[in-house]
Amino acid sequence: MGSLLNSIGPSFEILFLDNGSPEAEADWAKSHIQDSRLRVFKLPSTRFFAGGINFLAKEAQGEFLVLMNSDIRVEPDWLQILDAQLQRTGYEAANADIRDISHPEQPMDKKFCLDPFGLTHFTPMDTQDSGPALMAAGLGMAIKRSVFFEVGAMDDDFKMYFEDLDLSWRVGLWGYRIGYAPGAIIHHVGQGSSTRSFFLWNRFRARRNRIWGYVKNSGPLMLVCFIPVHVFISAVRIAGSLVIGRFKIAVAEGAALPTAFFHIRIPLSKRGAVQKNRKVTDVQLVKLGFIVLPGWPLKKLFDLLFRSQKADS
Repeated sequence: MGSLLNSIGPSFEILFLDNGSPEAEADWAKSHIQDSRLRVFKLPSTRFFAGGINFLAKEAQGEFLVLMNSDIRVEPDWLQILDAQLQRTGYEAANADIRDISHPEQPMDKKFCLDPFGLTHFTPMDTQDSGPALMAAGLGMAIKRSVFFEVGAMDDDFKMYFEDLDLSWRVGLWGYRIGYAPGAIIHHVGQGSSTRSFFLWNRFRARRNRIWGYVKNSGPLMLVCFIPVHVFISAVRIAGSLVIGRFKIAVAEGAALPTAFFHIRIPLSKRGAVQKNRKVTDVQLVKLGFIVLPGWPLKKLFDLLFRSQKADS
């Protein structure tokens, strides 16, 4: 919190949420931090990351939202650099320069792409590259408040994990641009706010939410091609976890697959609105390099299926 308050650059407010914590975090913040830029909120029970962000976004007063975790520390000029990059590019969203706090000299990968295996890192960090990218991690993601609500905000049903990538996927589908701000450094403690049991629940959610994200956001042909491959690869990974003795992880991720399809009505109920409002086709995403088709068979299949659409685009 202290490093955030010491940020230089444009005017800002900090919205602090006690997201159903049993440790009275809101009371601590109010009693220990006296700053007019800080506004403290408390929820009686947790709404997880997605619900908490949505709650605070409605309370925010600025033009841009910057999504944050509790386990971070920022460099003093991070906000100044992030704001300058947004103003220079005219992009509607951007991701800060996230560093693992144990390796502060080593930038994390910044671009994500879609492939049949799930979400994977796409392009290694290039300090001269400001984007665009299809997706940005929720930690350090700046987004216009109006765009955040226009694309439907975060999906409360995702709770945690993939909810930020689902949001940024919709930002891209609506035709908005996500960039990157080299030098806007945020140091992050990986899993710094998660217990071991919470971590296993998150493995469950991450696997389930990937499938839900594909169901909501993919075009019909991409959906038909990607879902079977993704489920197969997921099953292989789960089996591999069993073989090497990672039983708890295998159970958590294994339970996610049937759960995702048993509750498939949840993403299906939102799919219609996403597909109706999207302005960018899957073909365009492939051309931009945001959807990657590994292997000759998939590339050939997509080329055949999308040939007529390519001719029109």
